Amino acid sequence: MIQRGLREHIEETGRVFEKFGLTPMQGRIMAYFANSDKPEATFSELVDFFRASKSSISTSLNYLLSIKMIDYKTYAAERRKYFFITDGFFRIYFMQLLDNIQQLKELCYKTVSMRSSEYPEVSEKILKWIEGANIFEESIKNILENIKKF
Repeated sequence: MIQRGLREHIEETGRVFEKFGLTPMQGRIMAYFANSDKPEATFSELVDFFRASKSSISTSLNYLLSIKMIDYKTYAAERRKYFFITDGFFRIYFMQLLDNIQQLKELCYKTVSMRSSEYPEVSEKILKWIEGANIFEESIKNILENIKKF
């Protein structure tokens, strides 16, 4: 891909990563690694490519490192870090999704316990949400098991 086409494609792919809960810069960094021919990049290369502030790139890299979507390595004779994507994107995303489902289920149970008995049909609907969440949760756990095999 030529540089202009690559830049546009990274922007487009970055917006998709945002839908997974990443900030625009985090999404674009993930898209950069997913779409660039080079398997790794230095901090300076990322700053130059995105024409963004060092602070913005640094904050995004630190977050992506903390959730293990990217990692880095160094080479013996150099002081620079070379960042690269890990293979854990979907595992990490699904683990976060499971956590969100669990939190929502707990709040739903609490909601049902706090409701009056005057309108039981609403509580019944909330309990059906929980049933659906349980099915979804089990499916995600199965997906995670299959991902581990790769």
